[in-house]
Amino acid sequence: MLKGLRKRASILSLTSNYSQSSTNSNGETNFDRVLNQVHDFEIALQAMDYLLDDRTQEGTKLLKDEANARQESGSDQPAGIFPLALGVMEFIEATLGFEPEVMDKAMKTLNEAEAASLANSKYNVKYNMATSCIYPPGTEFQVTYAESTLLNALLMLLKENNGMVEGAKALFKLRRAYQTLDSIYKKIKDSEGVFNKNLARVKKESIGRSVSSVDLPGFEVPSATSSSASLPEDLRLMKNLEKVYQMRKSRVEGTNINQIPENTIAPPNLFEGLDLDSTRTGESITSSVGSTGNNNSPSADNHLHVSTVDEFIHSGVQLCFGILQVVLSLIPPTIGKVLSIVGFRGDRETGLKMLWRTAITSRNIHGDLALLCLLVFYDGPVQFVDVGFQLPGHEDSNVKHVLNIESKTTISEQDLSKVLQNPNLYTPQLLKKVRHLFPHNALWLSQEGRILASQGQLHRATAMMQEFTDDESSIINMQQVEALMIFDRAMLYSFQHDYVKAARDFIYLIDINSWSKGVYLYMAAACYLEHYRALKMGLVQPDDTSSLEEELAKYEKLAFKYFELAPTYVPGHGINASQKKGGIGGSSKQMPFDKFLLRKMKHIEGQKSQYPNIAYVDLVGTSLIHELVYFWNGYNRMDTEDLQISLKLLGYSGAIDSEYSANTKDHNYAKINEIEDEAHIRFFLQALVLRSLGEVEQGQTLIDTKLCPAIIVQDFPQFRFHKSIYSPYLYPTVMYEKAMFTWMLHSKVSDRASLRLAVAESKGWLKRAEHVGEGDYELSNRTGMRIKAAGDRLDQLGKSINI
Repeated sequence: MLKGLRKRASILSLTSNYSQSSTNSNGETNFDRVLNQVHDFEIALQAMDYLLDDRTQEGTKLLKDEANARQESGSDQPAGIFPLALGVMEFIEATLGFEPEVMDKAMKTLNEAEAASLANSKYNVKYNMATSCIYPPGTEFQVTYAESTLLNALLMLLKENNGMVEGAKALFKLRRAYQTLDSIYKKIKDSEGVFNKNLARVKKESIGRSVSSVDLPGFEVPSATSSSASLPEDLRLMKNLEKVYQMRKSRVEGTNINQIPENTIAPPNLFEGLDLDSTRTGESITSSVGSTGNNNSPSADNHLHVSTVDEFIHSGVQLCFGILQVVLSLIPPTIGKVLSIVGFRGDRETGLKMLWRTAITSRNIHGDLALLCLLVFYDGPVQFVDVGFQLPGHEDSNVKHVLNIESKTTISEQDLSKVLQNPNLYTPQLLKKVRHLFPHNALWLSQEGRILASQGQLHRATAMMQEFTDDESSIINMQQVEALMIFDRAMLYSFQHDYVKAARDFIYLIDINSWSKGVYLYMAAACYLEHYRALKMGLVQPDDTSSLEEELAKYEKLAFKYFELAPTYVPGHGINASQKKGGIGGSSKQMPFDKFLLRKMKHIEGQKSQYPNIAYVDLVGTSLIHELVYFWNGYNRMDTEDLQISLKLLGYSGAIDSEYSANTKDHNYAKINEIEDEAHIRFFLQALVLRSLGEVEQGQTLIDTKLCPAIIVQDFPQFRFHKSIYSPYLYPTVMYEKAMFTWMLHSKVSDRASLRLAVAESKGWLKRAEHVGEGDYELSNRTGMRIKAAGDRLDQLGKSINI
């Protein structure tokens, strides 16, 4: 099989003996073909910009209209970029909602894009179509092939209910994309000198002219005194060159889909409250380029005088290779070791730098998709980098010089290294720019909410999201974007203990998204249960129109209703299980969180036999919603008041007079005894709350005394499980969090010896976590990726202190 992959890769590889002179060999018959293709690329980029502004239908219509016009003209020239553009649009929709039917649709389109790319590459080679002054004919469609293959593979990996066979197919697709991108990337690096020389030449030739030949290699724009300046053929080519140039200029300036007047300000209230002002450090923001407010600045000039095809090749390879490197760096070690044997490995730092460079310097779909990847990486639902792993003195609050990256079209390696050290200082800058370019898309507003939450401004984030949906003039065309924002808002409401609003949002999701209806209802039930507990503990007060008894009865009833309903939405479970598909067009396979839900519900049902006279809601042990809050990184986003409430609510189910329990001999909220497994979860979550409150030593003591002895019999690497518990995720996550506690305590002293010890001991706990986390169990993918990311981060920290 690998031989077949190598053969395919060799077909796509760039010819090493291709010379610059041959790129200028376009004959007159090729000029029209080349300009048609460049025009196709600009149309595709415009269509994808419509998607980024939540106007997918306009983008899709644009692509279809152009494809129909090409067909009606009788031209045999393919437009291989159009299937990719449609595939990218569907890929983004699919990864926002993770709905099986949407993912399948995107994969089908991307398969078509792969075939179209190969066909278009052969066409360009056949007619020797030089669309670049640097790269051989067909190179751009090698990039589109790699991009469609990569995105297809990512969808295969992201389908949560995929099996081993599908996973293996995805990895082979990744390898194919890797080989193609690696070949092109090497050529790009080798051609940097030629590219820079050409850019300088084109900019010089363009002085005093409204058109250049940068998009049409081999054609020289005649001077005003030239004998060919008035020839019909030259005039027609110049007119088409000018059209392409104006399309690119409109895209760079952001007016290709929105008529934004020059020097306009961002939408009202944009990023109000976000910590973007460097005056908090007492220093001014430094910048190495100029403002983009002036369209004639050198920055904009660079964008305008790089051909559309070269821009696409460079930004596409950079984006895709960056994504590949990061994805490969997150693959669990057991698989990663197998892949590395055949030269297939990822470098997270290299990948992140590529994504940052693309997001900063590219004004096209690749730049914006790179930003979206970075936002998901740093502030998404699965936290790949824990802010706790940071060298003393390098925290965001200690940074004295914050670069202004919003206006850059080039960035040095040195500046990229600064950005990587404190990424949360820079994602808001780029998001602000994108919100300005695409003001109609709630996707970017949702990302803004995530950043506010990561800064501890939960209430501001939920208020902003709520105001948007309450406004009758607000329109969300893409249902996946609406679902994403509503889910994010529901989680943020639960972080700030506004459980009634959180439950409302979770229940609404079953009407607009089919990711896992059972889990949405389980989350809603868990929220109603927590509100019931908060009422009993006096942490919230009843409505003015109801008594405490009435409120308790109301939320007891609601919690029971949705606990009872949730499992009925799980595929393959309960009555008529064979007909169940998990929602609107959903899969017949159970998702990891479906299995988690069923296990939790089975445990609660099992309590009935021991406590037959106890109400259903009082059979629940440790807070269910707080357990879910952990999976969505809520404890890193709560403020002090929210954390203190969490500590109290988690104590609701605690054993009488045990550590951090809310129950005493004189006053007991719990109706059942706390079993050991439930106590493990409670102590684990309370330890994390204590750490977030700054009580790191107290949190570690809780881990060391209540969890480690119960989990480990003897020391690593010979250790074994003490016994099987009903929360399998707890073994590796306890050790992962133990690594974080170890780092935070030992890295307080910034001398090199102490930091060496902190890295070594933290990595030791991660090795335990990795060992324990091997195998297929519910939530294993999430847990494995977090462990892998933490290990990479510690490796990076180790290098920075010369270990």
